[in-house]
Amino acid sequence: MGMYDDVVVLDESLRCPDGHELGRFQTKSFDNPTMATYLIVGPHVHMVTRAEVDEPDGSTAAHWRLEGSIAVYQRRHAVSRVVPPGELVFYTTCNECAPVLVRNDQHAWGDLVSERQLWVEFRATFVANQSRRIERTSGTRSELIAELRDDGLRVMRDDEPLTAALTLQPAARWRHESLQPHVGDDVAVVHREAVGPWRAYLSVLR
Repeated sequence: MGMYDDVVVLDESLRCPDGHELGRFQTKSFDNPTMATYLIVGPHVHMVTRAEVDEPDGSTAAHWRLEGSIAVYQRRHAVSRVVPPGELVFYTTCNECAPVLVRNDQHAWGDLVSERQLWVEFRATFVANQSRRIERTSGTRSELIAELRDDGLRVMRDDEPLTAALTLQPAARWRHESLQPHVGDDVAVVHREAVGPWRAYLSVLR
């Protein structure tokens, strides 16, 4: 996949076609992506520095605040305004939308079912630091299903037993989120977590 940058739009709520709010995005529109974070506010784009900015009094307490029973730790970073490309494309997947399930008939060493998350992509256009327009350029879940079927893939219906099993077991259904590698993860533990749910799914097909 290569390097990319992160994009956060601060003054507009961006949503998937089903209305789920999306927060952080990735982009490759900037030259030489370096995993930097860019903040979009109005027609302006700011790049966040990696180093934290200390509080004037050097107090650690200044970073903390309480919201009821929740403690929030805030970090302060300097920003620098950058000139955005005329067209900025950024994207993510919607974790709130149910993925489209694809049956893999050739699964001797692979998963019986693969899932395709809904890809959500936006395009922002900027005009000389005066105006900004953001529009969604990706399709709906129904369009994704049609596209996969046009490619000859076997897309499972939402009312199939295996699909129903995934829907009824949300913790197991999205267990793949906890399977993503993290620094310090034990691979054996990750593999063990993956096997349990799939045993339940396979039993539906017998």
